[in-house]
Amino acid sequence: MSSHYISLLTIFFGYLIGSISFARLSFAILKPGTAPDLIRTPTTDAQAELVSHAIGATNVMIAFGSRWGILVSVLDALKAFLPTLIIRIMFPEAPYFLLAATAVLVGHLWPVWHRFSGGGGNSSIMGMMLAISPVGLLLTHAGGMLLGRISPMFSFVGGIALTIPWFALRNGLYSLEVAFAVTITILYVLAELPEIIQLRNLKRQGHTLDYGHVVSLMKKSAKSEKSVNHFND
Repeated sequence: MSSHYISLLTIFFGYLIGSISFARLSFAILKPGTAPDLIRTPTTDAQAELVSHAIGATNVMIAFGSRWGILVSVLDALKAFLPTLIIRIMFPEAPYFLLAATAVLVGHLWPVWHRFSGGGGNSSIMGMMLAISPVGLLLTHAGGMLLGRISPMFSFVGGIALTIPWFALRNGLYSLEVAFAVTITILYVLAELPEIIQLRNLKRQGHTLDYGHVVSLMKKSAKSEKSVNHFND
């Protein structure tokens, strides 16, 4: 089979695998007939809010508790990890695994089955990085967490952007891995663009987001889950 066919098949099946929305499947199982709840982050003055249209593990965690949220996050990571690793093992001398990882991310962010409205991509990127460079995953996400101390919005995007210098140091500035890192960073930012524009407009209006709101919602959901489990016991 020629390299062109392998590339096309890798992209095609990678996209289809990535487009599986485990978050939406969770809502379909646990709350059938109801659309997933969007995450709304209010401003500190409660006069406006930022609405995230991504449907992912955080939505599930808020709606159904930490166990379901963690399960969705793990499944989103696995759907990127397994195809990337399998392709890398099958074709160790070729960069098809980078195509597979990129295609999975595109499918996750813009699934054709859900009007091109997907998840945030954080877990999927962690999964593909685990298959490509486990050390890089640890270092870049640790760096992202440090950046998050400066501003929470830089926590995830910072960790993803740091894959660029990591692969530049590890594989060379003009390597395919660097091109891959640049690509996934651009894709991530493009998917977050609606929220970025909302945030910019809110700041221009003098608003500040209450970043602790989503955390408090997840904690409240976790407490409710524990109460239900205790009652059932």
